[in-house]
Amino acid sequence: MTRNTDWLKYSEELIAIADILIEKQKYSWACFTLQQASAAALKSILSKKDESTYGDNLIKHLRLIGKHDTVPTEVKAACHNVNNFFTEARDLESVQTGTPINKFTLKDADKAKKDALAIIRYAYHFAH
Repeated sequence: MTRNTDWLKYSEELIAIADILIEKQKYSWACFTLQQASAAALKSILSKKDESTYGDNLIKHLRLIGKHDTVPTEVKAACHNVNNFFTEARDLESVQTGTPINKFTLKDADKAKKDALAIIRYAYHFAH
């Protein structure tokens, strides 16, 4: 049983949550949430292709998707941009001083959202 539509819906829910976080100026958490939205979108493709959806490493997911499809350069670049937010945006050990909250800006969150939306559009294209 494929859960590709569930993964796509989940990615949309995460985008909505990221929007709230951006509005509240919680940019590090918005970046993390956008990474999770990107992972969910890629998992929708993996689910449809009967591949493992385990984990949150976007690059690993791209490699599996690449067995079935040529991934557009824009999507690869977007994945590389948001992949590290899984750790950097929420892990205190990823910054030498302060917290990740001090490291991320509206510009970072806006770029992460743009990239996450590119990944989601690709997933929708793949799903239909």
